[in-house]
Amino acid sequence: MRPPDIPADVPAPPVPPEEAAAVLADVARIGPWFAVTVPAGPGWQRWDELHRPPGAGGDPLSARIDQVAAALGTGRRIAASIAVQGMAARLVSAPFAAVALHATLPRLAGLRRDPGGADPWAPGLPDGDPGPAAVRTPDPLRDPAGAADLLARELARTHLEPLYAAVTARVRVSGRVLRGNVVSAVAGAARVLDPARPAARPAFLALLGALADHPALRGPLPSGATGALLRHPAGDRGPSGGWAFRRRSCCLYVHVPGGGACGDCVLR
Repeated sequence: MRPPDIPADVPAPPVPPEEAAAVLADVARIGPWFAVTVPAGPGWQRWDELHRPPGAGGDPLSARIDQVAAALGTGRRIAASIAVQGMAARLVSAPFAAVALHATLPRLAGLRRDPGGADPWAPGLPDGDPGPAAVRTPDPLRDPAGAADLLARELARTHLEPLYAAVTARVRVSGRVLRGNVVSAVAGAARVLDPARPAARPAFLALLGALADHPALRGPLPSGATGALLRHPAGDRGPSGGWAFRRRSCCLYVHVPGGGACGDCVLR
């Protein structure tokens, strides 16, 4: 199965850099997984260096998979899935919140990380002149499909498709699992957003629903293969807010010694 054809660029009006910086600062207040350091320090490396074939500079992606395997006491196939789940959460949380709350999409091609830092997977962006680059998206409440289209294509083009290819070149793991992990990470970001910004629930649920089956995220999989947003027919009920997300694949954590089914797992 071939990956989807993704345009080389996302046509959208630019956001003033000062406003983009303010948006990133606002979403960082939601929690550490939504934080993007601006500017990334001089020692930070480009995130897409993970996608390169092993060479003289080492193989940080394989090293991460091996690290997860050792920590969980499991094989590399399961570890590769769990590693991608964690990376995906760092890749999608801030841009998802920025679009849902501010109709602003940070440009992600220059994303960086600090391998020697206390949190080597914390994302950062270079500081432009005078701030980070971003584009305006449609209002996620009025046009969730339009907002999701820009976000999904930006994520897939810059990081997700190259990450899938790099992981599957090293470990035999299903693309269906990896793509399900990413959409599950988006749903996880929505769960954190819910109590933090409850007034924005209609917008971020509309965006999540549009992303769950977007062609750029599900790739060559059939429609509905990654997961679905489930809503209670009577609206908001209880602490869950009347919604849940159910993925259509398993991240394989159930096979980890002492593990089990995740909250959105297809096995539940």
